Amino acid sequence: MILKREQEDALSGRQGPPKRWAMEVLCRLADEHSSSRMVPVRSVHIPDWRANLGSEAWGHLASGVAVPTTANPGGPPNDRAAEERALLLEHLRPTRIYTCTCAPYLVGNHPPLGGVASWGGRAAGAFANSVLGVRSAQETFESAAAAAIMGATPERGLLIDENRKPSVAVTMNERIRNDHALLGLLVSGLVPGEVPLICGIAPGHDEAKRLAFSINHDGRMPLFRMSRNGPPPGLEQVELTSSAWADAVDAGEYDETDLVIMGCPHMSEQDINRWGRLMKGCGMPHAEAWFFTSRLCVDKCPATSAVLKARGRLFTDMCPLTLIGDLSQRSVACDSPGMATCLRRSGVKARYVAHRALQRILAPDR
Repeated sequence: MILKREQEDALSGRQGPPKRWAMEVLCRLADEHSSSRMVPVRSVHIPDWRANLGSEAWGHLASGVAVPTTANPGGPPNDRAAEERALLLEHLRPTRIYTCTCAPYLVGNHPPLGGVASWGGRAAGAFANSVLGVRSAQETFESAAAAAIMGATPERGLLIDENRKPSVAVTMNERIRNDHALLGLLVSGLVPGEVPLICGIAPGHDEAKRLAFSINHDGRMPLFRMSRNGPPPGLEQVELTSSAWADAVDAGEYDETDLVIMGCPHMSEQDINRWGRLMKGCGMPHAEAWFFTSRLCVDKCPATSAVLKARGRLFTDMCPLTLIGDLSQRSVACDSPGMATCLRRSGVKARYVAHRALQRILAPDR
């Protein structure tokens, strides 16, 4: 492992305990991956902090971070995590971040194109690698916290060019391309462990957000490629068939649904405005509605956020998965197939419902 002079000083303790701790974490990670050098990090997103409330990293983060840093959502307002979230945001105050979200690119954390980031989280990491054109290896709470303190991480995994090349081209007919969230779930099951080039698609920002989480909902596909065109010569081709699509689409009635969950990943300003305008002036939804987003996005959309609050519950800086205990007896419709899969694994009766069908539930008069 080749270290720069300041990194050697940090590892020796000459720059204080926080940087010594961070360098020890990063050097262990480098040993695990046989990394030969550290590379500069331009942005960090910290995952899983709620599961690591007693971690040694908390005290070290208080010393400050070297690069713009965000963190994943936490737990309910009445949970101990609320106090810890406030503490975390206080640590991150120098980076001008005051919110927790699974979509850091929506709240001002914008690493430069082609730069290296340490973004943990299934949704954030896949979006960084695949949509933003940023390089990010997979991160844990501890490794991301260490990278935030040092502004560096070992060169490994998807930071290396060779590991970022498409390994298979996925093709499909025109009809299948319309639902990018469901497309991501099907691609992840069709070619697990590959770096797919998904041909014939060009999703907008919010659709790409949903695609990224769906395709990496189990953490096994943190990088995918997209192309408006057909597959290039020489790359193995796999077709996503209409039968696989039909099997995944829930064609049943939604009368049993008593709760709709929107915002996994977190709703953007555009999402909030779209649904707020759609629901304004309509009758009350046919089912209870929970909307999840960041505090910053709510602040930017006061009028449409007020509509969502009036028609359901608006949760900020939180994740639906932290409310599993409140969902055990519910029949849930989700706007994310990845979230529906995660909920079912936790014993919740949940299904993915496309936006057109959700509109019939949430805005019945439209």
